[in-house]
Amino acid sequence: MSSRTSATRTPAWAGIAFGVILLGILAAFAIGLPKAVDDEPGAQTELTLPDTLPGGYAAADDPASFADGDYAEQGKSIAEQEKANTAYGNRVLPEVLGHAAATRTYVLDGSKAVFVQVFAAEGGAFAPNSIPDPEGTSGAPATDLAAVGDGACILSYGQGATGAEPADPVFSQCQVTRHGLTAQIGASDVPAEDLVGTADDLLDELAQDR
Repeated sequence: MSSRTSATRTPAWAGIAFGVILLGILAAFAIGLPKAVDDEPGAQTELTLPDTLPGGYAAADDPASFADGDYAEQGKSIAEQEKANTAYGNRVLPEVLGHAAATRTYVLDGSKAVFVQVFAAEGGAFAPNSIPDPEGTSGAPATDLAAVGDGACILSYGQGATGAEPADPVFSQCQVTRHGLTAQIGASDVPAEDLVGTADDLLDELAQDR
């Protein structure tokens, strides 16, 4: 992302924040977590996401996370809003789902928003509301579901993606389940393989604390 004026970058972060809305829409129709594990022996009753994730992801509720990126001047105000969003999400998710869950937004390279949720439940019910046949869309479908590593990913493409070589997804959301925990991680302009690898490492880290 090229450097721009302060007035220009603020709407750009608003554009990134659109990913939060998109993620919420995807989660609303995509996720079902049928087997909560909070009541199993030794299961923890809370989940806390760390300040950083493997791969250079830093919490968006920390102004320092924006210091070296395009949003350095807006870092403090963005971090304040993200801190409020995280607190609200961490309250609502467990209340609605009935088991431990946590959410947090991270920043990659000082500008790319990465959205993470972790649930103390088994995953597996994960799909977009429609999986169109590529042969009927004159090229790459608008949305696809793909196995990536040991995760499942919803890949959303831009309009008019055609040709033998499909364009990169404009947004990827991946789900990974291990150690009785499920992670969902989504981002624009980050390869799905990287998202799955980060989710793997995060779940391994959280499992050590259980």
